[in-house]
Amino acid sequence: MNINQQQNSENKNAVFVANPVVRQLNKVEERAKKGEGATYAGITIKTVFFLLMTVVGVAGYYLAHLYYFSTLEQLNLISEDGLVVTYTANELIFVGITLLITLIFPFLAVFLKKTIPVTGTIYSVSQGFLLGWTIHRCLQGFEHLALEALVITLIIVAVMAILYATRIVRVTGKFRVVMTTLFATVILSSIAGFILYFIPATSGFITAFFDNPLFSIGFSVIGIIIATLFLLTDFDTIEKTVENNLPKKYEWSAAFGLAFTVIWIYLKVLDLLLTLSKNK
Repeated sequence: MNINQQQNSENKNAVFVANPVVRQLNKVEERAKKGEGATYAGITIKTVFFLLMTVVGVAGYYLAHLYYFSTLEQLNLISEDGLVVTYTANELIFVGITLLITLIFPFLAVFLKKTIPVTGTIYSVSQGFLLGWTIHRCLQGFEHLALEALVITLIIVAVMAILYATRIVRVTGKFRVVMTTLFATVILSSIAGFILYFIPATSGFITAFFDNPLFSIGFSVIGIIIATLFLLTDFDTIEKTVENNLPKKYEWSAAFGLAFTVIWIYLKVLDLLLTLSKNK
């Protein structure tokens, strides 16, 4: 197989990427003039920017709680596992709005790539607001897990970056196909479980299955593994973005895709730590 054939094969397999923003970069044929292309430094700076906007969102929630939510009537919700969540009606409205933003804006980033500096920033701030609410309201008594999850996430990112940079792990077309298959399997399994929960004949089985601590832990571990491996596809796409001399504007897409995956890993790690803490 010659170089052109190999490149074409890689481009065809590049569609098998779970992160839709990153997937778009693999299809770009536009090339920049000499000295005007995307750089690793530019992508790194923009990735840090999106992650800092997430921190801003967390701080925004705490400020809103301090000066507004805490002055409203506090209500309590007790979950089936005994977890007490304190909230206010207005607070839930804000949470609902930010939740919708985190669901919708990644799709806007995919279809309206020029808006990523704006849509990506709004997504990051909204995700941070949700994270702040989760830490303050849902992790009562377990707030330390937020910091532990951050440390573990940073270690995961560093380790995967080293594995990719040293070529100990290589991202091939087959690797992308396997990763997407695993990702699709988890998503379809979750959807199937959700549907079966509402069917009387299977609802009892599904409830018992999901209430099993071992299942919850196993599902969280699988989620972390998949999210972690997708870091490699992000790194590979970023390398191609720079080495193929894509225009500098595509740094925003690469950065948002990587930040999206890092936040995804953090949330999965936090979920696992909370599950482990509640089942000690």
